Amino acid sequence: MDGEFSMHSASPFNTAILTVGKKKNRRSVLVKLNDLRYLSYIFPMVENQLNKYTEAVPDVMNYILQILDSTSYVDPPTILYYQLYEELKMIM
Repeated sequence: MDGEFSMHSASPFNTAILTVGKKKNRRSVLVKLNDLRYLSYIFPMVENQLNKYTEAVPDVMNYILQILDSTSYVDPPTILYYQLYEELKMIM
């Protein structure tokens, strides 16, 4: 990409047009404005859930490493994986 970016709306079609590139290498994407509004509404929620998931990954890895080295049952740490899963599932 050469850094050229533009965005404008096409009111007869009720769409937003995102364009990247110059003349020969120009690429455009048409997005309906209602879809764009929905994405801008849901994005902060998805970002928050992904942050929670990312924070939980090291704890999950530590638990997995404990299980691999163990010959008996190991209690999982107090992480609300079920709640995290339900929150992610609700958004998807």
